[in-house]
Amino acid sequence: MNNATRMATAVLIAFALSGCTAVAPPPTSTPVSTGLIGSAERGTDAGNDRPIVNYDGLMVRRRVVIAIHSTPDADVTALRTVLEKAANQSQTNLFDISPDVLDPASLEHFVPELIVALPAGGTVAEAGELVNRAYFQDPAVSGVDHYHVAEVLVHDLRFAVRTTSPAALEESIAKEGILSDALGNYSTTLRTGELDVTYTGPLLSDELINSVQNGMARAAHTKPGAVTVSSRSTAGVGVDMANEPASSPGATEAPSDHSHDDAAHDPAHDPAHDIAHDINDAPDDSDGGR
Repeated sequence: MNNATRMATAVLIAFALSGCTAVAPPPTSTPVSTGLIGSAERGTDAGNDRPIVNYDGLMVRRRVVIAIHSTPDADVTALRTVLEKAANQSQTNLFDISPDVLDPASLEHFVPELIVALPAGGTVAEAGELVNRAYFQDPAVSGVDHYHVAEVLVHDLRFAVRTTSPAALEESIAKEGILSDALGNYSTTLRTGELDVTYTGPLLSDELINSVQNGMARAAHTKPGAVTVSSRSTAGVGVDMANEPASSPGATEAPSDHSHDDAAHDPAHDPAHDIAHDINDAPDDSDGGR
């Protein structure tokens, strides 16, 4: 009998979980810049380093992401479809997100060809189990070199401005690229006398948020202060950035070698002990026990 052996490396990158808050007071004093600030990496004007963020509380959330590093000959679109199908089976809605949500150490290691985020409340364990069901069951799916499961910080923002013609303002902003250059992916909602812009992605600096306000205000022929910034939702728990560490802990790698035929004949084999669970079996390098 041929053994179908698949190896994958799962890397868990977890930010510190302290310092959550459910209150998001706006900054008492925010600088106003003269225009939109462009960036080589959309969604941040501080490179891969964490920007200065005072728009926090409910405006900053924790999200779990899955980052796939594919093999050179992989069909990334097909890999996305397989992952989406597995997510649908567990009624999990995945959404695309910028790789810039990952910490600098991860981006130095690799820039993922595919990265998606779980909805609010998704856990690292659920993400690992999802990847395992999607790619590493018999028959295993080819094309995945290794993957990262990470808990990251994201901005979850709503910009709103009053206008007599929301549709015309939306079209003007889209044509000029006012928001795409600064935010990357965003969504718009037309309301009666108002245009809403929602964004979930890498943390934005205060200066870049003010620049978005300036750009929207200029297009709407109003003052920057008329463009409000708030959280997309008042439910759940936000993050107090003053309590967050300056950088994330180092990644922990845990190789996992699976022989599906051997597992099927091993009475002691626990099907739940898959790649997702092997993440937690990595040696603990913390000094908590010293």
